[in-house]
Amino acid sequence: MFSMLSAASSRSTPAISQWVDALRNSGATADDVANAIVQELSPPGGSADEESLRDSMAVALSELMQANPGIDLLSLGQDDIWALMDFFLAAEVANRVCFDIGQALESANVEPVVAVQREREMREFIKSEVKAALRDLHAANPNPSRAQMENLMQEAVKTTFQVFEGAL
Repeated sequence: MFSMLSAASSRSTPAISQWVDALRNSGATADDVANAIVQELSPPGGSADEESLRDSMAVALSELMQANPGIDLLSLGQDDIWALMDFFLAAEVANRVCFDIGQALESANVEPVVAVQREREMREFIKSEVKAALRDLHAANPNPSRAQMENLMQEAVKTTFQVFEGAL
């Protein structure tokens, strides 16, 4: 994601430059560009993991656009890309946690209102955890690997379960 969005901004590869030109010349709206980025970063597939990744990227792009109205998604600066990574990782961790706890909440006969409140609390906790972990990772390594990002997500999932274990 990071390299593709950086390449789009800097127009550093011919294929990405053509892709950007095609989008710009088509008169694409911000939503069209966001959808194109989602498609480029995670082409359609059928697995739950692929669907989650697409959903997380769409949520992240939406949050970035809400936080920065008028942002040009095809010319993101490094800070914008890091903010997008933050939104994406938080959404993906939340998806993983909610998928894992869904059955537990159902089998525990938790009232729907309580289940929704717990999910909200977990999502806020996850956003905070991911933001802190990503800030530390960025400080230590301005170009983290995919494995480092995956490790960050796994640690956030683990920590969330540890913190909210008794609430389930």
